[in-house]
Amino acid sequence: MRGAASQRLGAPISLILALVFPAMIGAALALAYYGFKHAEDVSRPIEQLFRQESQDFADDLAKAVEARIDKESVSLFDKIADIKDDPASADPCDIDPGPGIDSFVVLSAAEKVDCMWPKLREPPLPPKRKASPEAAVVRNPWVAKIKNLAWAQVGVDDFAYHHELLDGGGSVLLAYATRRAEGGQPFHVVASLRLDFMGKHWSEEELARRRKNRRVAIVDENNKLVAGSALGGPEARPGGRFFYEGPFGKALYRWRIQMVPQNAEEFRTQWERTKGTRRLLIFLSTVIIGVGLGIVWLAVVAERRASRMKSDFIANVSHELKTPLSLIRMFGELVATGRHKDDRTAREYGGIITRESERLSHLIDNVLDFARLERGKASYHFAEGDLAEVVERALDVCRYRLDKEKMRLETVFEPQLPCLRMDDNGMALVTLNLVDNAIKHAAEGGKVLVTLRRSPGFVVLGVRDFGPGVPRDEHNRIFERFYRSQRTRERNVRGSGIGLALVRHIVEAHGGRVVLTSPVASKQEGPPGALFEVFLPAPVAASAKSSAEPASADANPAIET
Repeated sequence: MRGAASQRLGAPISLILALVFPAMIGAALALAYYGFKHAEDVSRPIEQLFRQESQDFADDLAKAVEARIDKESVSLFDKIADIKDDPASADPCDIDPGPGIDSFVVLSAAEKVDCMWPKLREPPLPPKRKASPEAAVVRNPWVAKIKNLAWAQVGVDDFAYHHELLDGGGSVLLAYATRRAEGGQPFHVVASLRLDFMGKHWSEEELARRRKNRRVAIVDENNKLVAGSALGGPEARPGGRFFYEGPFGKALYRWRIQMVPQNAEEFRTQWERTKGTRRLLIFLSTVIIGVGLGIVWLAVVAERRASRMKSDFIANVSHELKTPLSLIRMFGELVATGRHKDDRTAREYGGIITRESERLSHLIDNVLDFARLERGKASYHFAEGDLAEVVERALDVCRYRLDKEKMRLETVFEPQLPCLRMDDNGMALVTLNLVDNAIKHAAEGGKVLVTLRRSPGFVVLGVRDFGPGVPRDEHNRIFERFYRSQRTRERNVRGSGIGLALVRHIVEAHGGRVVLTSPVASKQEGPPGALFEVFLPAPVAASAKSSAEPASADANPAIET
């Protein structure tokens, strides 16, 4: 019933662990994935911010330059319109167009050249001959591009720009407008603006007025620098994380503006360092979470194992206590009811009751000592004493049980052993636990051998059984609390699982050690058996055994270990 209840209790816990831990591991992996993704993408808002600011900067700069172009162009158009409106004026091209105008032509409504500035310097023509349009084309190659202008989209008193590539290389920016003279006849004006003047003067002046928190380059259609400073470095290239390139306004749309931060290399290095640090922190956090989950898992498994062992311990201790109590009750009732033959039989029953009571006390002492050991409050009263006498008293308690199990008890004690400084009850508990262990696990051997002998600096208590022995892989674990060997579980041998743990603790508190030998080398054939040897330090001289008197318990205060 206890095993079934334990299984019913463990099933929900196992189900919870099976559901919760995969979820926690999945959450840790998700955290790592999105953390790395965030570390990779964290620069995108910075890049987007830089590009947006660069776009705004480029638009503002282009608008400032275009405002100057508009002013220069409109001024020219207005001057020509004023001359056209004045009947006294002779030549509309006889004006100063301004520093930004390279040349211009005035066209009739039929788009025929009326006049051109600057004037052509050619030999005098015969009377009634005018300068041919071909001569104007040779002087100003851009004149041939007038046919490409979108006059239909430009209304009267309106103007537009046309940035055109020239056949011989380079480009030209044309500003063109339609005006109406005083008499109502429309005319056209086309002006070629000085691109070099726009770059070296207007663009540079507007750049100088703006913040120098970035490097700016304005390049033409051949990627030749027009204004600003040449860009260099790994970031100053198309595809760089902090490289911006876009068209330079609506008028000079064949020009490009390029920008990088003023300290682009330092910014990039810092960003790479920050990204690496974030990745490392995310990796370490993930590892810590994984290790924490592993530790929690191991702790839960260990706790479940300890809980199961404690449940087994309670059940086994209850069974162990039940056996001597049953015998005490049975023989007590026989004596109480007078169901015995004579006084000798009554004394025999009384001896059984006494020994089983001592055995019961031994079991209870085991539990109490173990409880004190768990709380770290185990105490021992050390006094000089004879180990052989303590062992003999402990063996008397075991004789009835040995007879019941049909096992022989053999003792081999060396004479005149030195006195030891020890706790009598503790060493009696050591002897009882070792003999009890031999009875439980080696009953088929039919014999238990208890020895006391000298060893340099030690007195050695040995308890040997002749059973199947202890596998070598269990030699270290057999002294652990609640541990029960595989063979013990298979044979369903009852036991609390704390006897050998108490033995080791008591012996170590006496400054000694416990050694397990299995299989035991023997000249006779038979089961391998197991030999437990307790090595206790012997500071008293060997000759003092017969004369030394054990000190009283009152003269030796308790020692906490």
